[in-house]
Amino acid sequence: MGSVLTVSANGIETSPVTRGVWLLENFLGTPPPQPPDDVPAIDPDIRGTTTIRDQLAKHRELPTCYSCHQKIDPPGFALENFNPIGQWRVNYPAPAKGKPIKIDPYGTTDSGQEFTNIVEFKKLLADKEDLVVRHLTTKLLSYATGRQMGALEREELDELLLQSQKSGNHILDLMHLVVQSEIFRSF
Repeated sequence: MGSVLTVSANGIETSPVTRGVWLLENFLGTPPPQPPDDVPAIDPDIRGTTTIRDQLAKHRELPTCYSCHQKIDPPGFALENFNPIGQWRVNYPAPAKGKPIKIDPYGTTDSGQEFTNIVEFKKLLADKEDLVVRHLTTKLLSYATGRQMGALEREELDELLLQSQKSGNHILDLMHLVVQSEIFRSF
């Protein structure tokens, strides 16, 4: 969606890190940990790098950065073909002096699965349907009740997910299950 791609860019340029974090937090419900206080931003000495991929590769050389960025960067790279307002592109804008740089949306997930474009990445996300449905259900319940779900709701949430799975994980069925749940009816 263009709105998601716009909110995960700064209006001028895109960031695989920002987009990767957004997808992990808002779609999968698996946010990366906060960076340690002593971790610098992307190293300002980027001599020899020509792309954001090169800059992030240099940043990942720091051991404290690698573990988070192996999780954050791949989903962000999968979305790089979309410019700051969600239009498709195959190149980054050309620098003042030089040729446009081709976008490389390739990535390897933290579980070792490779993809070469957004289509393949979407197929990998489809394999995480249970995780997506769990996060969506939790968000729907939080929105419907006006409070965060915690450990006390885990058992009923698991039951809702089981019922949703039996009905094919259709969004309309899931919404009915949420409003019929004890969590919703007793808030």
